[in-house]
Amino acid sequence: VPDMRRRIVATVFLLPGLSLMLHFGVFNMLAAMWRHSGADCRPLFRAPLLSRSLAEFWGQRWNQAFSEMTTLGVYRPLRTCLGTRTATTIAFLFSGLLHELAISVPVKSGFGLPLLYFALHAVAMSIEKRWERVGRPIRAQAWRGRLWTISWIVIPLPILFHWPFLNGCVWPLIG
Repeated sequence: VPDMRRRIVATVFLLPGLSLMLHFGVFNMLAAMWRHSGADCRPLFRAPLLSRSLAEFWGQRWNQAFSEMTTLGVYRPLRTCLGTRTATTIAFLFSGLLHELAISVPVKSGFGLPLLYFALHAVAMSIEKRWERVGRPIRAQAWRGRLWTISWIVIPLPILFHWPFLNGCVWPLIG
């Protein structure tokens, strides 16, 4: 039990640290190299902690290359025939499937959990849209919108980064 507590505490620091190094370090350096070479590329992450809604977080602030790819390849083609809500849901499920490939497949376990994480976000975004339609947008009060967004990102993280993934990929990094 003490060893498991140490692993959990280490994980709480390790995962954000790795994420910050990759998303805000390596990816920004790659973008800078592309810009230096003359490519017209923008930062992939645009101050995600300032997001006042999940729609803003996923659509405007987090991993813009992935967001653009999903918009062009999944959302826009489906929006015209299935509607905005269904196209959005399918785009999130697509993201969930790609995360299954990156998280569950390497450890051959935990299948469905990363997909569930993104399905929950599709539901939460649907709630946001409903509040907006009735004139009570979550983003109207910055603190409330940020709390809502950060809660939806952080609280279900154990679903995304499930125990088999932690045990098979993350914890071997910390010994």
